[in-house]
Amino acid sequence: MIHKTAIIEGDVIIGDGVQIGPSVYISGNVTIGDRTVIGPFVQIEGMVTIGRNNAIYHSAYIGAPPQDVAYRGFPSSVEIGDNNIIREFVQIHRGTQENSRTVLGSDCFLMGGVHLAHNVKVGNSVTIANYTVLAGYVEVDDFCFISGLTGFHQFVRVGKYVMVGGCSRISKDCIPFMIVEGNPARVVGLNIVGLRRREFSSERRKKIKECFKLLYRSGNNVSQALDIIRKDAADPDVGELIAFIESSERGIIK
Repeated sequence: MIHKTAIIEGDVIIGDGVQIGPSVYISGNVTIGDRTVIGPFVQIEGMVTIGRNNAIYHSAYIGAPPQDVAYRGFPSSVEIGDNNIIREFVQIHRGTQENSRTVLGSDCFLMGGVHLAHNVKVGNSVTIANYTVLAGYVEVDDFCFISGLTGFHQFVRVGKYVMVGGCSRISKDCIPFMIVEGNPARVVGLNIVGLRRREFSSERRKKIKECFKLLYRSGNNVSQALDIIRKDAADPDVGELIAFIESSERGIIK
């Protein structure tokens, strides 16, 4: 179902059951997966791959050139998975370097006005609330909840199961399982509600809580806390924490 006012040009592949609304503009090397619904005034351009069962609402803009003075017109792309909800006025820009990508996983919910800048990578089952802005190269891992009106500095990483409070300024890495908020942001607790919703057992939550206390409540610095935590490195959740902290280049939120 393609509305008569939609404009589609270029090498565009449209899957089965796709619906394209009024005044949509699609141009370039674009693939749209089965049963995706594209609302009115949406613009999709460049090299864009969109998976199945996505709902893209009014005036979203996907595949725009990056807002980066270093961009020289190189071919780059946007890749979007399956089962996402992309609400009104969301912007997803393509990568800056040649053949680089901006990626949105599957089962995500981007609320109105969310901005994913060039080379951002968002995992699966992530919710990002209204008017949150992710600068270039930000990475958000699976199962995160990011509240509205939050700004992310470029190159920041957000670990799995993190919850970010509204109106926060995130300039360093957010380690997995935590709640962070504020300007500047700080760790304010463990995301117990999020872990319960994801059916973490009481044993798993207890182990993560022990790590949280060592990192944030014991008076140890990060290196001292890690020395203690490493004795449980074989535990997958503990290993996730250790690997994230040790690979952080910007430093972690304290």
